[in-house]
Amino acid sequence: MKSKKDNEAFNRTQANLKARGYREKDVTIPSGKAMVLGVACALPFIIILGLWYRFALIERAHVTEIGGLSFYIMFIAIIAVSVVIHEMLHGIGWAISSGKGWKAVRFNINAMMPSCACKAALKKKQYIIGVLAPFAVLGLGSILFVFIYPGTVSLLTMMVNFTAAGADLLIAFHASREGDCFIADHPVEAGYLAFYK
Repeated sequence: MKSKKDNEAFNRTQANLKARGYREKDVTIPSGKAMVLGVACALPFIIILGLWYRFALIERAHVTEIGGLSFYIMFIAIIAVSVVIHEMLHGIGWAISSGKGWKAVRFNINAMMPSCACKAALKKKQYIIGVLAPFAVLGLGSILFVFIYPGTVSLLTMMVNFTAAGADLLIAFHASREGDCFIADHPVEAGYLAFYK
């Protein structure tokens, strides 16, 4: 029900901008492609930071002697916590940058995974702030966590957070190349619609 309302709100925004003379440019990416390209975008960060960990921090690392089922439970817990915080940071970024607070943000659960989208059409810079908020906060936070407490948990957390931000980097790259336009975050697909006069 909520998803239907979100799509209707998105369609109203789209129709309103078109009625005001804006032309639409679709910059959405199918979820499978977004996942693959997102991992490719995150890979350089993971490799560089992994090498930094291996050659600069391994001597003081707290290696967890967890194996089997316990390791997978820990890994799933890291993913679950990271994903929730990641989506909250998108919401905070858009709530602040839009100047509209939480009214500009929608949170959903799709296939048991939380997601966040912006309900307002934003200027390019405002949109990019929300898109990159998780990369900036969780990325820098993960690096700091690894530096202060190098080990299995911090390394996995860093890898998860950079991998999760990969598709965001891809979307931010596309958005940064747009001209003077309004950007409407797509409620379901990865990406956005850009509206030009």
